[in-house]
Amino acid sequence: MTHDDLVARAARLVPRLRERARETETLRRLPDETVGELRASGLLDLFKPRSHGGHQASLRTAFEVGTQLARGCGSTSWIVSQLNLALWMACALPEGVREEILRQPDSSILFALLGRGSAERVAGGYKINGVWPFCSGSHHITWIGLGLPVEDGRGGAAPAFFIVPASALEILDDWHVSGFCGTCSNSTAAHDLFVPDRRVAPVSTVFSGELLSPDLTGSPYRCPIVQGIVVTAASCALGMAQAAIEVFKAQTEGRGISFTLYEKKAEAPVTHLLLSEAAMKVRAADLLLHAAVEDLERRAAGAGATDVELLIRIRTEVAFAIHLCREAVETLFGASGGSALSLSNPIQRIARDARAICQHAAYCLPTNLEAHGRVMLGLSPNLSFV
Repeated sequence: MTHDDLVARAARLVPRLRERARETETLRRLPDETVGELRASGLLDLFKPRSHGGHQASLRTAFEVGTQLARGCGSTSWIVSQLNLALWMACALPEGVREEILRQPDSSILFALLGRGSAERVAGGYKINGVWPFCSGSHHITWIGLGLPVEDGRGGAAPAFFIVPASALEILDDWHVSGFCGTCSNSTAAHDLFVPDRRVAPVSTVFSGELLSPDLTGSPYRCPIVQGIVVTAASCALGMAQAAIEVFKAQTEGRGISFTLYEKKAEAPVTHLLLSEAAMKVRAADLLLHAAVEDLERRAAGAGATDVELLIRIRTEVAFAIHLCREAVETLFGASGGSALSLSNPIQRIARDARAICQHAAYCLPTNLEAHGRVMLGLSPNLSFV
């Protein structure tokens, strides 16, 4: 399908996602109906290669799909982005395990790098134990790549992904949060789990993309993977901010402003000022994010050099854009009065979800600003992954 086809499919899901948004929060995962619709629409196979029945879509397509889905439900958009991004990373795994994952119909995977545990060398592989937090989509996957350090043969250690069936792990019931409640970002635990050597891949190999098939050209496959991840997932913030504007405008109809003489909220200058301010921030975020997508797609096509300053600038622009979206949402939430506190009012959920995405380490604004300032002055960015 074309870019327009896939984006249109996402847009058509928005009304139903809005209807189920509160149920999604209560369940702390996606309802079965939502998962079924996403699979039927092909939106969970954006980055799966065509040779394995996927769409082999572009970074821009995934970004636009994520933006549309977030207009309906931020948690749904986040999970769709994470699962598609993980398929991209799966394409960079060694051929054996890559084929094992991609050849399965409806196969899905996620990667968890921030593990606390150990990998013990045994005959034919490793025995791993540990806990991995923030596994978004944990209830909707068939595979998971768990990050742990392993000896590098030179007296040191380097992180590696251990690829295991999701059914072999324990999902901990610890995702009780105030934002992105429906992302089922539970911790997962491994207990004396054997992982054969063929399912172990250095993180550096995956992130470099050196094992990607030659037929996987263009974006996202030839984009810098860290930047591709942060940009694609950021579509969630943009879509939520756009939804907040839609909700706010709809809720001004027929309402006044309590304890004032304004019988119509839509006629009050304060409403005009706050709505315009929010809209300008969302517009600025939109421009920054689309510029980042275009930068990455140009580099994936081989146009222009990719240096450290560009990579850090893209990350910083994305983080800045996400915080602009949060500010816009909070402005509209604050202007919505006491009724905005009701759990039936979508603007309070959007405000909590917008705050949640800003808490993600990749989007920490001070960290990104510091890294950008450092490289502008000729210093190293001081980051684990550039």
